[in-house]
Amino acid sequence: MKNILLSIVLFLASPIAPSFAQSPGPHAAEFNAFHARFLSAAKANDKQKIADLVAFPVDDWSVERKGDVQTEAIKDRADFLARYNVLVTASMRSHVATAKPLPLKDDRYVVIWDDADAEFSFEFGYTAGTGYRITSYSIGPR
Repeated sequence: MKNILLSIVLFLASPIAPSFAQSPGPHAAEFNAFHARFLSAAKANDKQKIADLVAFPVDDWSVERKGDVQTEAIKDRADFLARYNVLVTASMRSHVATAKPLPLKDDRYVVIWDDADAEFSFEFGYTAGTGYRITSYSIGPR
């Protein structure tokens, strides 16, 4: 009886459950190629290639230092490369390899994973003429 009641509740709630994921947009194939380059650069820990994939300036990049999370800006490629070891961690690089990209509105995608009591995400945006780039990295409560 409990299973039937639970099934009914889930069935009735499913149409109203929020979902931020959208259908892939018109540049889905381009995103897939970008994402493959991003994963390859992350796996190789190639800071030059990762820097090539970032849309500078970046207003929101979360950095964790001794359990304290701060959101910082990245001015340009030189700033990113100078702070690379703080901005791009081994944990971050290992998690993006298994996180599934989700399409958002306006030709954007996000990759999200949970670890401990926090949610981590990269957001990617599309710009005509340059294609997809990393637009932000966030750490927040789960």
